[in-house]
Amino acid sequence: MATATNKVPVFVGPSLGRDRPACHGVDFDFDYRPPAAQGDIIAAAVDGPSAIILIDGYFEHVPAVHHKEILWAIDNGIAVYGSASIGALRAAELSRFGMIGVGVIFEWFESGELERDDEVALVHGPEELYYEPLSEPLVNIRSTLSSAVCSGVVEKDFADLLIGRAKSTFYPERSFRRLLGGLDSKADRAGAERLASWLPSGRLDQKRIDAMACLDRATADLQQFSNENRRASSGFVFTDAFAQLVQCKAATMPLGNSSADGLIQLCSHTAAGLTASAAIGAAALAIDRATQGPVPVHALSEAVNCFLEQVPKADIGPWMKSRNLDIDTLSRMLEELARVERSSDEAEQLIHRLVHSRLKMS
Repeated sequence: MATATNKVPVFVGPSLGRDRPACHGVDFDFDYRPPAAQGDIIAAAVDGPSAIILIDGYFEHVPAVHHKEILWAIDNGIAVYGSASIGALRAAELSRFGMIGVGVIFEWFESGELERDDEVALVHGPEELYYEPLSEPLVNIRSTLSSAVCSGVVEKDFADLLIGRAKSTFYPERSFRRLLGGLDSKADRAGAERLASWLPSGRLDQKRIDAMACLDRATADLQQFSNENRRASSGFVFTDAFAQLVQCKAATMPLGNSSADGLIQLCSHTAAGLTASAAIGAAALAIDRATQGPVPVHALSEAVNCFLEQVPKADIGPWMKSRNLDIDTLSRMLEELARVERSSDEAEQLIHRLVHSRLKMS
């Protein structure tokens, strides 16, 4: 993973729209990004942020954020927050693994009160129009109607009727105007008139409320805990599906992008990636021998010191015997490691370019 950055990625769209608060932190800034799709969380995570905030995300037409990319971030000591929309869904599913859920919508899903993902779904405009909502998410309808009941605007039975109508309506077509039209009874039509008069001042945007609460919570946490307090775990299990996700995301990103480079490095945890990692070392060794001549004393000294940090002097004899090594072979290995270290940056760039090309062609 890359050196930690002071940018905190925030994946958000219609839940905040154009009114996005500036970060109140001292040592970090919010890096607002479009709603997340599959691969976006892992691409952000390899840059080493102290936190990632997932609010809005895509689904249906593109693959949604995968649970494994969130788990990888958590496993590497990154605080991952979720709220309001797909962030609330994923947080409810992964809270027992360390994802931090914030807000009423998260609590509804975590408690099991809500289960369907269409509760948070809506259609919205493009990024150029700040993701202007074009339909009403069911969670906002629920929150607004609950407030209307508490305020004495409508009866609970009428609110339940409207929620039932909303649930049976395809999410892109949900709106208060549609819900309040075509009611049969006189009492229901009277309730609809009262609610329509109250909505301009009484409507609640629960998704925005929760999104703001999430930003406040993350800000407070990050001001209290520094990067030094981050603790990486070791429980993450690489799978072929996760490796494929990483490779596909790397292939879509421009070469030289720090996230793309990080994703290619992450592939080294797969069997194919281990071969690529060895190829980097081999290329570095070839480059060094072809262009650099004898290995400098300081580079060799650094390789020896690194070796001694792992194998104390008193244990070198037994260690060599257990690996069937003699002093000449060990000396050659240390010299090669010193050469690899000296030229690895150049070799790594070459390998990344070739790997990126192969990913594009696959």
